[in-house]
Amino acid sequence: LPASTDTALEALLRDRVTCRNFDPAGSVTLPQLAAVLWRTVAQRGTLDHPSGAGFAKKAVPSAGGLHPTEVYLLIRGVPGLDDGAYHYQPAGHRLLPRALSGDASVQARALRWLAGQYWFADAPVLLVMASRQARLQWKYREHGKAWRAAVLDVGHISQALYMASTELGLGAFVTAAINEVDVMQDLGLAAFTDEPLAIAGFGPRAAQRVIAELD
Repeated sequence: LPASTDTALEALLRDRVTCRNFDPAGSVTLPQLAAVLWRTVAQRGTLDHPSGAGFAKKAVPSAGGLHPTEVYLLIRGVPGLDDGAYHYQPAGHRLLPRALSGDASVQARALRWLAGQYWFADAPVLLVMASRQARLQWKYREHGKAWRAAVLDVGHISQALYMASTELGLGAFVTAAINEVDVMQDLGLAAFTDEPLAIAGFGPRAAQRVIAELD
């Protein structure tokens, strides 16, 4: 097959990598955080259906246009924001503070939520991607397609996050190896209401690569 031409997209794909060495002293600016969220999970428009239902337009595809994934953030070291948890509101492109149970530090929670994967825990921004199953079940009722659609949704968001972070010169990761029970307890989530499927994150890469990365 013919070789692909060297475009801006090709350069971005070439630079995309899973970061396992985040700068523990690094930070993400508020404009950077806003840009990544806008390009991954923000609601950019709405299609009103004659039935009265509204369908959100986002930068990522979603089965049935349902966008069942809720995003909760655990933030540390973003100037202009208090360290802690937030619930992202895609319609207004805004963050709402979210109370956390217990008195553990943000860093300790990150390590626990990530099941001890310390190479990811230093990322200053973590996104918990939780599936709101009821948003899928009304259409894919009693069918395995609902679960399949939820998993695909998280995958679409993750890839968009990688690309948006890479464009800003930041490292990114996604992992399904999480302690979802701890996440749900800390955030006060109920089973089948918001079910964490994966955690993604981004931030400045460390100058020294201690853990292997595949650049």
